[in-house]
Amino acid sequence: MKKFAEEYLKKKYGDKAAAYIEEFGRMFPGYKPGDLLDFNVRTNVIAQAKLKAEQKGAPVYVYLFAWQMPLFDGVYKSIHCMEIPFVFNNALYDAKMTGGGPEAQALADKVSQAWINFAKTGNPNHPGLPEWPVFTDEKRSTMNFDNECVVKDNQDTKLLDIVGNSASIF
Repeated sequence: MKKFAEEYLKKKYGDKAAAYIEEFGRMFPGYKPGDLLDFNVRTNVIAQAKLKAEQKGAPVYVYLFAWQMPLFDGVYKSIHCMEIPFVFNNALYDAKMTGGGPEAQALADKVSQAWINFAKTGNPNHPGLPEWPVFTDEKRSTMNFDNECVVKDNQDTKLLDIVGNSASIF
């Protein structure tokens, strides 16, 4: 897996791949090679958010689903689409994916209410979450959904700046 991840990043980022991998190691000591590929999705999210924010139309809100699945000895961490049972407030019903339990339900209540509010008003904020600012390229505010939800500004700027224009939505 390590060789595959490194080759993929070399193909995508060229001579910037080594610096990206080195910075990733500083940010996430003890990472597994698959983590490089999972995080790589984040570069695309930020590129798309920047493009949307530049249009100056509807406000842009960015999130990172950081909650880690407590099953399978933590091998899968927070995999792609992990937030879906939480968005639809089915964390207890989908215990095979979420592990169920009070922490999963508490997060599902927060996430699902954010999606409801966003669908109704275009703004995901609600009293169960910290204030979720609109995304701008200067601050790159990101709601991190986890047992404790927090907003982080520029949380991965060093990594994203390494790849610069190589980060695209394609």
